[in-house]
Amino acid sequence: MAGRMSEQNRTVPGWFRGGPRLYRSLLDLTAWHPEATEIAVSDTAPGDFAADTMLEFLSQELMRAGYTDDWAVTSRGQEIEDLIDVFDGIARRR
Repeated sequence: MAGRMSEQNRTVPGWFRGGPRLYRSLLDLTAWHPEATEIAVSDTAPGDFAADTMLEFLSQELMRAGYTDDWAVTSRGQEIEDLIDVFDGIARRR
């Protein structure tokens, strides 16, 4: 089942538990980073290394673009935090 696309939205891999809107955000965010894109579009759930790689990438993006000057979380930052939660859940299941 992990390699099959979700029945609700065939553009979202079955392993991704964040829904279509959040998955589109992931694809937009990873578009400039080939390794992260490869993980995001994989038909199979990320393994340990891939999940850790994505968590590191997302954490760097959160620090780069997720806060205002006074450290308030932006809407983009909230999306990144939601993506971190998805990949943290994957990492914890291993």
